[in-house]
Amino acid sequence: MHRGYRLLWRLLVLPMLGWLWWRGRKEPGYRRRVGHRLGFIHPAPESSGCLLIHAASAGEMQATLPLVQALRTVWPDHALVVSTQTPTGAQTLHAQWNGAIQHVYLPFDTPGATARFLDRLQPRLLILTERELWPELLLQCRRRAIPVVLLNARLSEHSQRSYQRWHALMDPVWSQLACVCATDTASLERYRSLGVPAQRLVLAGNLKFDAPLPEHASPPPPWADGATVVVAGSTHEFEEEQLLPAWKGFSARHPDALLILVPRHPQRFEAVARRLDELGLAYARHSRGETPGGAIRILLGDSMGELVRWYRLATACFIGGTLAPIGGHNALEAMALGKPVLFGPHTENFQNLYEEIERSGAGLRIGSAEALFARVQHWAEAPAERARSGQAAQDLVLRHQGATRRHLNAIRPLWHVSGEAHRTRIVQQVVGPQTLWHDPALLDSVEPATFEPPAPDDASAHRLATGSGRGQAHLIQAGGHALVLRHYRRGGWVARLSPDKYTRTRVANSRAMREYALLRLMRSWNLPVPQPVAARHWSHGWLYSADILVAMIPDTRNVAQMLSQERLPAQAWRQLGSAIRQLHDRQVFHADLNCHNLLLDGSGQAWIVDFDKCALRPGDLWKQDNLARLLRSLRKELRRLPVFHWHEADWEQLLQGYNAPEPRPA
Repeated sequence: MHRGYRLLWRLLVLPMLGWLWWRGRKEPGYRRRVGHRLGFIHPAPESSGCLLIHAASAGEMQATLPLVQALRTVWPDHALVVSTQTPTGAQTLHAQWNGAIQHVYLPFDTPGATARFLDRLQPRLLILTERELWPELLLQCRRRAIPVVLLNARLSEHSQRSYQRWHALMDPVWSQLACVCATDTASLERYRSLGVPAQRLVLAGNLKFDAPLPEHASPPPPWADGATVVVAGSTHEFEEEQLLPAWKGFSARHPDALLILVPRHPQRFEAVARRLDELGLAYARHSRGETPGGAIRILLGDSMGELVRWYRLATACFIGGTLAPIGGHNALEAMALGKPVLFGPHTENFQNLYEEIERSGAGLRIGSAEALFARVQHWAEAPAERARSGQAAQDLVLRHQGATRRHLNAIRPLWHVSGEAHRTRIVQQVVGPQTLWHDPALLDSVEPATFEPPAPDDASAHRLATGSGRGQAHLIQAGGHALVLRHYRRGGWVARLSPDKYTRTRVANSRAMREYALLRLMRSWNLPVPQPVAARHWSHGWLYSADILVAMIPDTRNVAQMLSQERLPAQAWRQLGSAIRQLHDRQVFHADLNCHNLLLDGSGQAWIVDFDKCALRPGDLWKQDNLARLLRSLRKELRRLPVFHWHEADWEQLLQGYNAPEPRPA
């Protein structure tokens, strides 16, 4: 099934690119950053290890804003990245924080685009909202051991049946989701029936209830003061075809009334204006700075992000997508302002919410445009009843707040951060063919000379013991810190052709930068690894060379050194086993796990170093092979060296530490 899905998406790529170009005629945002749709994003280096929050469009983005704001109290802005699929979603994000949060477009759901996207961004956690479940994206996350959560999750019966029909494609997704925060009990039970493990389901409520209540507004403009104002928000064509003829009759009886019409999609603004002209209805266009007055009793709200402004002026609010068979849009913005709401029969997208609105008296379900204006007339004539409905609407919103806190509590265990490690910055500078990264908290600046090892005749030169020779490590002093400088070298027969040059690749994907990013991520998990300080990528045409600087771990020796002098106590072996298990618990695959890359300090604490070509890896099958590699290295040294104080019984002590129940030493 998944192969067929991949084939379908590959066939759709060119038509989808053409559609974006066509859509861009009216919305230029669709023609911008088209490369993102194919995974060609260019995130800042310090975004590596970020939280990636996906909200498809403006509505989902608006609902996610309280969560992003709450995350900003825990995470620095550079560690948060938001993806959307539409320019309106991007505009909503930009309007809120003016570019402080990095934005990217989610790619098409093809293997190449999603893999490229994830490899360039390297998020530590993917946060999806509502129903944004893309099978290929999730498969690529599984392959990279990136946990995925679904927040503000709602699921209708219709969507549940659709997922069940495509169970061969979707079944792996349900067991993959690390957490599902459902908006209501019915959605939670539907996700459970699809196969999400019960222990990963949380009833967290709807994030939309936590949108901040609008601050006190200025007095209404003169053209709205004292008028009966009907706001029709997020409307669709079918609804406008019903509302506008009915408005003619209503406005004839109530010549002082005003209609503020706000279409759901910006690309329809011109079409709605033309329809008003065809019907002979006088109107003002907000985008042109026009205002109603005199015989002009309709305002076309043809601008983005101002629906709340119009709801403030309303006597009553109609929620679009409910007379048309769309399923309904968000009523909470109007309700938070204390406005009673009117809506049609099609509320499947928010069924529980609209049922509660009816029960609490916060609004009314109507069957036609005529019934809508009849209720508006009734409320205009009975202001006390309208005020009670408005108060009930606001009380309902306040009653359900707290979803943001519940969502955060549910996902907090998944990001595994310790102290301030996740806040570290990466400063990038380009010096000719060299690209340099460094942590400004440890070094004020770096330059190419920082990565040059001491000359052999330098009295201060100190070459560190390493394994069989692929990495040349030197102890240097920089910025008042003792640092380990390692120049990347090839091993095996390839080294005879090119000892320290590698095939050209993206800077962020080069050996040093990938190890730097992985170390930075592991440090945020409080794993026993060195702190990355700086890295260099040096381009040589079609080749490159690489260097990395890490903080020296004081008073340490590697296990191979120690065993050449003495036998290690059982506790030391257990400490080593525990350190390896900590890496494995975080799915960190060490490509060259051997006794030269295991260290013990003076207090007996175990450390692991040299993470070249290492990565996060899903599953558990590889972990025993990783241990077997270490065992082979010990046996190899035992055969190779005349004195090597290791015995097979020591391995049992290491396994005891590896298999010891938590908590393990951090």
